Amino acid sequence: MGRELKECWVSKAGARKKPWGEEIGWSGPNFLCSKIIRIKEGHRTSLKKYRIKNESFYVASGSVLVLFGNEDTNQGDKLSEAVIQEGDVFNVPSGCPYRLTAIEDSLLFEVSNHNENSEVVWEDDYDRE
Repeated sequence: MGRELKECWVSKAGARKKPWGEEIGWSGPNFLCSKIIRIKEGHRTSLKKYRIKNESFYVASGSVLVLFGNEDTNQGDKLSEAVIQEGDVFNVPSGCPYRLTAIEDSLLFEVSNHNENSEVVWEDDYDRE
């Protein structure tokens, strides 16, 4: 009985316009997912959490206000906040709510471990579900 042979591959990234900016994303081996995220000044992402997905954001440029809680945070609870800037990293374990608001035009890189749709949206400025 043989083993499964691993091999390299080339693929295309997918771009998606968002009301707050845009995402360019791609997937790698073992459910590794990456995105380049552009958020326009004054705009913000939805307030959400993921049941499964863990995320890590690196700020390449700009300044972002992050609202965040822990896995025991309930909808309507007061959230902590911090400002992250170029060179900072913001880590979000699964089950923890967060929202990103661009203080100025901002560019972030996201790395996550899963691309499954396990998102739970609490609030969205653009009436998306």
